[in-house]
Formats: sequence, structure tokens, C-alpha cells
Amino acid sequence: MATPEIVQCSFNLFNEGRKYSGHHRNYILESAIATCYSPATRERMKLREALGYFGHGRRELHGKLAIPEVGTIKLPDGSSMIVENIPSNITVAFEVGKDGEVNHSQQILETAPGKIVSALNASGVGGFSWACGGVNGGPMGATKIADFHGMDYVMNPGFASNRGYILESAGSSDMILESVARATGMDDKDVEKWMKHWTASAILENAELQEQIIEAAIFGDSLREELEGKTALLESATARIEREEAERVMARTAILEAAGKSIIAIPDAVIHDMLNMSTGEQFQNVVAFFEKAKGVNISMLPLGTHQRTVIANKPSFRAEPGYGDAAAAPEFEGQSYI
Repeated sequence: MATPEIVQCSFNLFNEGRKYSGHHRNYILESAIATCYSPATRERMKLREALGYFGHGRRELHGKLAIPEVGTIKLPDGSSMIVENIPSNITVAFEVGKDGEVNHSQQILETAPGKIVSALNASGVGGFSWACGGVNGGPMGATKIADFHGMDYVMNPGFASNRGYILESAGSSDMILESVARATGMDDKDVEKWMKHWTASAILENAELQEQIIEAAIFGDSLREELEGKTALLESATARIEREEAERVMARTAILEAAGKSIIAIPDAVIHDMLNMSTGEQFQNVVAFFEKAKGVNISMLPLGTHQRTVIANKPSFRAEPGYGDAAAAPEFEGQSYI
């Protein structure tokens, strides 16, 4: 029995190794660690059931992660087709560290898809991508892993370093096809058919990613417009509040000045109600005070520092004495009467 081919890979959950492509998911480290060391994952690996396939396409066509050996899939025209799901590799080691480092080992199987994966890996094309259940938070939310079903071999792995080779080793498409044909013993047409299917899956995935990028850009524009609108409303509200505050200060100053100059002593309680007139009771108190003030005759009060006015040359009138009054008797100088 030939020695099985083992491909060892590693990647970090916090470093996709991609800037302009990829899913950019924010993985919850604790969920990855819990899933990696869960009894279900360890049993699946022990029983050699953590299978991987040539591309994610088969899982996507079946609409589930755990796919049968033979299954029925729906075609775009509505018809059905029975397909064999032959694995290409199997996970024999899987570890997740507290620093987010993921290490795994894949045994390449002696199957037609396995031989293609081996040849592609040797040619420096493609890489592994894990098939996990859970909650996909996308680039904006948090992604939580719930279960692990294996590593598929895909054209564009989500983590760029999840490969068993140096990235710069990839050659031309013709050289890749020739290498795969030589390694698998298939003729060129069969190899090209496999490669076209694999490439089509990658193109579809890239198209979906482009749509997500466009949607994210539209969402970002919408958020920016909403933020700008709210900022304008906030600035308008701030200006209005400042204007109203200035008006209140001016009104307060005017009331205090008027109260200081008033010829009527206004009690502090009434001034307080005038400055803080927010209830009907305060309004009634102010009205009642000034209604009472209307009935006061202020002309009789010594108000302020007014000077008395003296009117000069006013004629005096005296009543004429009556007959027999002493005042009516004539005065004679030098005479007297006995």
C-alpha cells in the first residue's frame, strides 16, 4: 500500500491575507475552539468522516454540509440529476490555538477528485476552505462556528494562506491542465471538464462576492446620507436652541431692568414668576399683581425724588369787613374818643 499523501496547512482567523477579495468575516474565536474540540468533531475525525470535496459546489447543490454518497440535485431547468459525491481528501488533524492560529492536515485520497487535488496543489493552484455550520455574520457582524464537516479544495480559499504550497508557484492554465492530466492519468478532455466545473464554481462565488461588495457600498452610501441628514438636523436644532437661549437671556435682562426702574415695588416672588412663566398659576399670579397695581393712585405718593413746585405772585383775596366791625372804623391821627 502506497504511503498516503498528507498536506499540512495553517492560517489565522484574524488574518485573511486578502485586501480586495474574500469574505472578511469576523470569526468568534471561542466558537472555533469549542467546535474544534467538541466530541462531535473529534468523533467525526476518528471515524474518518471529516470529508473534503473538489470545490464547495457539491455541498451547495445539495443545500447542506453533510452530503450523501449518491444524491439527487435540482438543475436550473427544473429537472433532477443523480450525482456521485466522491471525496478528494479527509481531515486527519485539526487544531485551533488561542491566538487564532488554525493547523490542519489533509490526507489526499486515491480517488479521481483526490488525484486532481494533488496535482493542483503540486501546481500551486487553489487551496483548502473549511465547511462549517453556524451563523455567518458577513463583514459587518460576527461569525460563529457551530460544527465542522471537513476541508474542501477550492480555487480561492477564504484564507489566502490555507494552502500547501507557496503562492508564487502557480503556472499557466495549459501547464496546470498538463500537470493534472499527467498526475491523474485522465485524458485532456476529462481533466478540462473537471477544471471547467471547478472554475465555474469559483466564478459564481466571485460574482456573489461582487454583488455583496456592491450591496455593501450601497448600504454604506445610504448610511452616509442618513448620517449627513441627521447631522444637518442636529446642526439646525443646535442653532435653534442657541437662538432661543439668546432670546431667553434678552427677555430675562429686559424684565429685570424694567422691574428695577418700575415706580412700583415688585415682589421677588412676582419677578420669579415673570422670569419662569411655565405654568398657568405663575401667569395668574403676575396678572393678579398688576391688576391690583392698577387701583393704586400713585399721584398722591411721594415717589422718587420729585421736587415740590412753588407758584409765585398768586393774588390773595380777603373778605370786606362788615358794618360795625372794628376793622371798618376810620383811623384818625391825633384824635381820641371818650
